[in-house]
Amino acid sequence: DINVCILENYPECSNPKLFYIIPYFCGQHPRCREPGEWALERAKLNVNENFLLVGILEELEDVLLLLERFLPHYFKDVLSIYKNPEHRKLGNLTVTVKKTVPSPEAIQILYQRMRYEYEFYYYVKEQFHLLKRKFGLKSHNSKPSPRPEFFIPSPLETEEPINDEEEDDEKWLEDIYKR
Repeated sequence: DINVCILENYPECSNPKLFYIIPYFCGQHPRCREPGEWALERAKLNVNENFLLVGILEELEDVLLLLERFLPHYFKDVLSIYKNPEHRKLGNLTVTVKKTVPSPEAIQILYQRMRYEYEFYYYVKEQFHLLKRKFGLKSHNSKPSPRPEFFIPSPLETEEPINDEEEDDEKWLEDIYKR
């Protein structure tokens, strides 16, 4: 099972370069393929400078709401389409057989092996929550995902909308498109 694979260092579970998402956001520089601070910081910079929105799957409905708000021509009624029972049937065609949950020891090992990936994920999640707050979108998730102890920054909360007296939503959105 997955625990034996991770804890006993089977090759398919012990690759020291568990580095999947950061290279896509980092770019084409050769250093983007090596796990480390440089690639991580470059990926964060690219998220901030080159993407209108980077969402997270656990909050897909909120991602869809923001996409509809930012790009209504392309995403009009996307949430109602997503919630349509016919669409739901298509999404349930694949299922994992005999799915097991990794043990806490296995999870800790994975956190350590994938620390840059996790740090990037939490950064993107915090940026996404800032964007939600900016537009007054309350989170649908009641349970925050656990954050490994070796990450010092705490996740930002998404309780109240940010009140910007100087800048309204439309001005902010226009600035995004000008980049």
